[in-house]
Amino acid sequence: MENVVEVGKRGRRTDRNGGEAARARGAEWRNLVTDVEDLIKKVANVDDREIAEMRAKVEQTLAKAKSAATHGVENVRGYARDATAATDEYVHESPWTAIGVAAAVGVLIGFIASRR
Repeated sequence: MENVVEVGKRGRRTDRNGGEAARARGAEWRNLVTDVEDLIKKVANVDDREIAEMRAKVEQTLAKAKSAATHGVENVRGYARDATAATDEYVHESPWTAIGVAAAVGVLIGFIASRR
């Protein structure tokens, strides 16, 4: 079920565009990171040189992956905020144009769906 957060005069849905799927992917990522960190801890006391080198390499790769994932999420959130703000501003400045475009897209989708 979607939650609605009040934003000024309008409400905004918080669980749209695959909210459950996104949470599942996030949980899978966190589980993977936790499992790899646990594995690194378990082999920390092994005296084999090759395992120590591999452990160091895995630690570096994991740190890079965490950094890239965090940076990527921040970028996507920033782009989404910008797109939302621009769309909101455009719709408020040109409501009839937005309604016309939405109607045209609806007719096009209806036409395509009826042909199947």
